[in-house]
Order: sequence, then C-alpha cells, then structure tokens
Amino acid sequence: VRVYTANKVEDELEVAKREYLQAAVGISSKNNKLVIPKLLDWYLLDFAKDVDSLLDWICLQLPSVSRKEAVKCLERGRKESLSHAVQIMPYEFSFRYLLAT
Repeated sequence: VRVYTANKVEDELEVAKREYLQAAVGISSKNNKLVIPKLLDWYLLDFAKDVDSLLDWICLQLPSVSRKEAVKCLERGRKESLSHAVQIMPYEFSFRYLLAT
C-alpha cells in the first residue's frame, strides 16, 4: 500500500503513474507491437481524445529508451493499421501483493 503526503500528493501521484506505465506497458519486438493494459483502453477518454493520442501520451510517460522503442514500433504500425501496432492485454481480476525491496 502506497502512502501519500498532503503537501507532495501531486508529485507522488505523478511518480506512481509513471511507475505503473513502466511496469504495465510493454514492447513486443517479436510482433512489433506496443502492449498496453486493458485499464488504459477502458479509461481512454480520461487520458486522450482517441487511441492515436493515447499512444502518444503513453510514449511521453515512458523512460527515454522505452520511449524510443515504442515510437519506432508505432511508426511501423501506423504505416499499416494502428490495430497491427497495438495489443491490449486483458485485465487481470485476481488480487496480488507487490512488495518493494
């Protein structure tokens, strides 16, 4: 369980968002696809106006190395169809603990 402080809550939420995206977004070099969690698909309009702008937003949140790979993957996919460049991972409904070390 993450604890937030009143005077730093915005910064702490920003860190939590970036950590979630780094953990949940993947790049399949085998299939040349950007893999995104179902939660981002469900709440698409909270982050962007359409899928294309959501993918741009996701790329901006990733660390530079991952961002470069994601952008390359999307550029290849946009030449064909966006559905070829993106894979949406199903939501995992089981509860789990994540322990920081």
